Amino acid sequence: MLHRFLETIQAGEVQSLMEIARTLDISPDMVLRMAQELTNKGYLQEIGPDCEEPQGCPDCSVNSNCQVIVRHWFLTEKGRAIV
Repeated sequence: MLHRFLETIQAGEVQSLMEIARTLDISPDMVLRMAQELTNKGYLQEIGPDCEEPQGCPDCSVNSNCQVIVRHWFLTEKGRAIV
């Protein structure tokens, strides 16, 4: 399940907790708990509204989408290595 979660984040096709929950057929609360756990273990990093990169990072999927950032994660180097 955690591997599927990381693959879903890496694909970048889903942008919200609800979309991730539907994709994985789990509750939004479970998505949030999994994301927090994977973030704590260094596999994910959260992008929040306080991101200090006004131009965005070149590999950031948020940079290419017109959206309000509520919660969004990207894979760290450690996360990419496991996927």
